[in-house]
Amino acid sequence: MRTQEDDPAGRPSVLTAMLAGSMPAMPTPAPGSVRQHLLDESRPSGRAALAVVPTKQGQKPREFTASDKALIRKVHGYMATLQLLGILNERLVCDVGDEATLYTIDQLKAEIASVTTAVPASSNDWGTLRKLLAKARRDGVLNLIDEQVINDFAVVYSLNQKAVMSLKDVLLNGDNE
Repeated sequence: MRTQEDDPAGRPSVLTAMLAGSMPAMPTPAPGSVRQHLLDESRPSGRAALAVVPTKQGQKPREFTASDKALIRKVHGYMATLQLLGILNERLVCDVGDEATLYTIDQLKAEIASVTTAVPASSNDWGTLRKLLAKARRDGVLNLIDEQVINDFAVVYSLNQKAVMSLKDVLLNGDNE
């Protein structure tokens, strides 16, 4: 710790001023200001260094766990891929330790591709509707739809009675087909 004798100008050190209570006011961010992170940068050059995860030579990254896959399935559409990779790697390090081989961006992209089986929305034929209903059933969305949800949907989108009856026939009686 420097003292006044150590300072050639005779000024007290920052530590001494802080302890004495005469420390000048430190700048504080304005209320509501947002701190910028490297992952938030819109420039690809700012994110390029984060996209490459150093792996240990000869070690293959481990597979995603069931909880990791569930997290990927739930948030991949709302969160940037690199941010999701950072969260997954942080969870991995917390679970396994610093010696863990981190997940890679290619591994995450492959997992996202496997959980998102796109249904072609270009056609309105019965086959496409059946595929869409099968995907909704697999994802558990179809089980959440009941008559009240359909009635609320009809009110919001001003559907006529024929459209409401068609929706109820297809969605509520879909297990028969």
